[in-house]
Amino acid sequence: MKKILLILAVAFHLSAFSIYAQDFGLIFIQEAELDVPAFDFGGTTYDLQGVLIPRFSMPIGDSGELYVSAAFSYEVASGNSFSVIPELTRTDVNFKFGNINLNLGRMFYSDPLKIAADGLFDGAQVSFITPGGNIRVGAWYTGLLYKERAAITMTRDELKSSSATLDYDDFATTYFAPSRVLAAVEYDHPSLAGFISLKTSLLAQFDLGDGNLNSQYLIASLSVPLKSYIIDFGVCAEFIEYEDKMTPAFAADVGFTYMLPTNLEKHLKLSFRYSSGVSDDESIGAFLPLTTVNQGEIVEAKLSGLTLITLDFTGRMTETLSAGAACSYFIRNDLGTYNYYPISSGSSKGYFLGAELFARVIWNITPGFRLNFGTGVFMPALGDAAPEADALWRIKLNLIFSIY
Repeated sequence: MKKILLILAVAFHLSAFSIYAQDFGLIFIQEAELDVPAFDFGGTTYDLQGVLIPRFSMPIGDSGELYVSAAFSYEVASGNSFSVIPELTRTDVNFKFGNINLNLGRMFYSDPLKIAADGLFDGAQVSFITPGGNIRVGAWYTGLLYKERAAITMTRDELKSSSATLDYDDFATTYFAPSRVLAAVEYDHPSLAGFISLKTSLLAQFDLGDGNLNSQYLIASLSVPLKSYIIDFGVCAEFIEYEDKMTPAFAADVGFTYMLPTNLEKHLKLSFRYSSGVSDDESIGAFLPLTTVNQGEIVEAKLSGLTLITLDFTGRMTETLSAGAACSYFIRNDLGTYNYYPISSGSSKGYFLGAELFARVIWNITPGFRLNFGTGVFMPALGDAAPEADALWRIKLNLIFSIY
């Protein structure tokens, strides 16, 4: 960390010689969310969030670039007090030496399927660009990230800590994400055989906290364009190490996309996403990602022990207006891994959770001002896990204002 701070200090000193190339920007995002259980407005709950993101970038000599950004966010939710959260977001230094790229600092990283690791991480990554494909090697640490953005909830204790309110009187305990290390070795080829996109990755994460939960992921994905169609296929094999026991787990993602023959971009996609649950003899475990990537706009489920089938339409209606709609169905792959909404207790014997419908409109009012509006409903009555549970209607409003 001291070396990274030294590099940043040198970079700011060099800015005196390249002031003309500095770039500043400011982004403000305001979000509002309403939940209406059983369509009863008397039981409505709300969540208001806003974030101000200043950013700064500048070149370093002829081969490097510095990027610094921060976030100052606030949140007001039903039953909760007002809170302000400071955060260092993407802040990295990138150097290019011919066909080699070196990235140091806090950067975005995601695996090929975005199901095991996806988000900000602190560390380093080196990339080798070759005619036969690209190779990347990286290592990162998670313990200095803000816990909500890191979204690391591998254990029950981490899930409990992630949902706890930030307390400035106990800042160190309530702000930071769990201490884990992630390492990755990747290979990809953008045009294998002239038209196939191949991505592979070997990930390993290690628990540096009080627990001893480690895991490894072997991931591969293919994307094949066929005229107006695109076929995507990806698999992930996981090996979970806990209390001197190794348990395998699996996940897969398949997508079929049809590009509509119109002047404006529109596509229809059918996708199947699977993550293993615990088998009857416990020889196979529930798929356990490092970071939690929410599945669905309303259920927002962790991809562990679930199957998700989605039909999604996305398209540009005009030059400034885009729209989308998705219908998703959620299925449990075992009866113990997922026991959240719409299930109120662990006694449910049903596997089918229900269906979610969600539609969104995006209006680019000006180059620096965008409005997103979305609404949808989850219907447990279309499943057998908790058919008597209340349907949940959600409304989302998002405003983005940018100054470049």
